[in-house]
Amino acid sequence: KVRASGTAALMWTPWRKGPDFVGFFGSYRNSYKPAATDFGLDSTPDILKPETTQSYELGSKIRTLDGRLSIEASAFLMDFKNLVIATTVDGVPGLTNSGVQRFKGVEAAVAWRLANHLNGRAACSLHDAKFTDFVQEFDGVPTQLAGRRLEMSAHYLASAGLIYSPPNGVTGLIELNYVGSHYLDKRNRALADGYATLSASAGYRTGRWELRVEGRNLTDRRDAVSESELGDAQYYLLPARRYDVSASLRF
Repeated sequence: KVRASGTAALMWTPWRKGPDFVGFFGSYRNSYKPAATDFGLDSTPDILKPETTQSYELGSKIRTLDGRLSIEASAFLMDFKNLVIATTVDGVPGLTNSGVQRFKGVEAAVAWRLANHLNGRAACSLHDAKFTDFVQEFDGVPTQLAGRRLEMSAHYLASAGLIYSPPNGVTGLIELNYVGSHYLDKRNRALADGYATLSASAGYRTGRWELRVEGRNLTDRRDAVSESELGDAQYYLLPARRYDVSASLRF
């Protein structure tokens, strides 16, 4: 099958003064992904339906205080048909199309220059991802999942961080990420609590070399972050607390 896809976008900047400006943007996207093949473990692989999307986005960008503060906010709506997801058939991992879903929400981000080489950033979003038409069998019973949230899809996401990055000398970063509550299953029976992770790094750099120590997931959260393709109700966990030491030399 062959089908066209494309994007149309427009940005309008009604005011600009030096590095500061106020802008508005909008876009429309129509995409098409050819059918996937589920080879599975048998000799008759299934040809799945092609994935298609239609999406709209509206937003605004603002830069002010002589370029020291940047703000961006947007709202989006996307209809996704035949998303390919992992499933199990008679206990065997496989792939299937998941009917129709609707993704909508709002996002906002702020970045600011607090002082020389010190920058801050923060972002938050509200996502509403739901099935609009998808029937799946559970214990041999066909179940319509319309109106239920997609599994592993959090309503709320947020992050904030501080970055100190001079061209020479001591560097540092600290960042907090929050993932809100989300369902672990398509029928929305198992609700997982939200969680936060903290990361940080420190280093020293010169014109030729740099040494850095990084700590990831310092809160040592082991929450489920994605479904496993190996079976139903199995999940991959967030990697445990980790430290890395790195060095680089520029020739």
